[in-house]
Amino acid sequence: MIKRLPQGQLLLVMLCATFAINVGSAGLTTKAISGKHFVVSGISSVAGFHMLRNASGHIIKLDGSATKMLNWLSQFYHFTYSVFQINATAIDSSPNQPGLISYLLRKEIDMIISLSPTQSRLSFLDFSHPTLYVPVSFLIPLPDSSVKVEAVVKPFEPKVWLALILAIPCVILALSLLNRHADFFLGYGNTPRMKKEPRWGHTSFYVFGLLLNQGGSHLYGKSLSFYCLGGAWCIATFVIVNAYNSTLISHVTLPKKEPLIKSIYDLRNRPDVHLVTDRNMNTDAVLSAAGTGFLKFLGDRLRDYPKSRCNATKHCVELVKSGSHVYSSGVNSFLYGAIREDYKATGQCNLQLERENFMNLQISWALPKQSQHLKYLNHGIMKMREAGLVDLWNKNFQPDTRECLLNEKASKINKRIIKQLELENLVGSFVVLAIGLLVSLIIFVGEVIIFYRFSHRGTADK
Repeated sequence: MIKRLPQGQLLLVMLCATFAINVGSAGLTTKAISGKHFVVSGISSVAGFHMLRNASGHIIKLDGSATKMLNWLSQFYHFTYSVFQINATAIDSSPNQPGLISYLLRKEIDMIISLSPTQSRLSFLDFSHPTLYVPVSFLIPLPDSSVKVEAVVKPFEPKVWLALILAIPCVILALSLLNRHADFFLGYGNTPRMKKEPRWGHTSFYVFGLLLNQGGSHLYGKSLSFYCLGGAWCIATFVIVNAYNSTLISHVTLPKKEPLIKSIYDLRNRPDVHLVTDRNMNTDAVLSAAGTGFLKFLGDRLRDYPKSRCNATKHCVELVKSGSHVYSSGVNSFLYGAIREDYKATGQCNLQLERENFMNLQISWALPKQSQHLKYLNHGIMKMREAGLVDLWNKNFQPDTRECLLNEKASKINKRIIKQLELENLVGSFVVLAIGLLVSLIIFVGEVIIFYRFSHRGTADK
């Protein structure tokens, strides 16, 4: 009969057993791969793998988060490695250019760093556990925040303005007629004493005074209907004015133009916007290999546009800055780097990063099919993940682009940004004021002409 251990002792036994298994497995895997030499390669600057070259093109140094992982694995398993000296710019082979995978298949290299699995690649390559999961993101040109003359009329749609234009003369006419005929219809006086003309000026000042949120507007009348109509206009203008003021600030501070696209799905209805990416890189391979769904649609867009595949990142960035192009590499750190380099070169923020959630790109390390080293590589990657090293290195080597990220929080920037209304934000109001001054000047000139005509006529009659 088995004696049941107390809960505390059982937990201690389980911890000791787990520790013994981990130590034993680590020792076995270390001995199995210890002392071996691996030849590795990859595409520079993709997913944290940076190869620095000298003037002759010789690789002299490795850097990036993937290099940190490689160094950790070499120390954990006690193996050595060297970099395959080739200036490859493509991953998959083409009729005119051998890709990096072809060297792996010929066993000239043992491992490719940072590669995305695709259906075609899985048939002849083995992939490790992912070292990075990234949502597919894209770069768009920064929306133009130019002068917004029309911002004054933006808060209301045309139907609202039309209703307001029609309501103003109707209210003025109704108030004037009610005030003029109150004596006769309500018995407040005799008909001969009734004024011959409606009081247009007084009611007009009241109607426009409330609408323009000006003080000093009063009603002088005798009938209850007159005051009821005036009170109704007061309530209506209270709602209209407050709605206008609360909405106006959004239109004078937000950029005039909308982003080129708000989602990658907008490309379905925007044939004038073209998708560009790096030739033969991860995104190009994934989209080109897609056979169904939205990914196939994006792959067809790449095939239909001659400039869709760039030979260098800077060419894609220049296309984005020219307008009507969006750039996707599938790796956020790659896009951050493009923003950073453009900011350093121009001193301005010309690009904006848009994140998309329709697909997460998996970045792994590739080995030849049925490689005996795959299980050791997976074991080491899991060890790094458990220790939090993978996320730490990926974050540390992400380019700093806080100056150009519009959605960064002020707490992360460590400085307080105060948004002030600039002159260009209020140009619309000054345009309205200038038009009012011009109309007033024209009316004043007309009044002077009419005054001099009647004054000379009166002198001639005498």
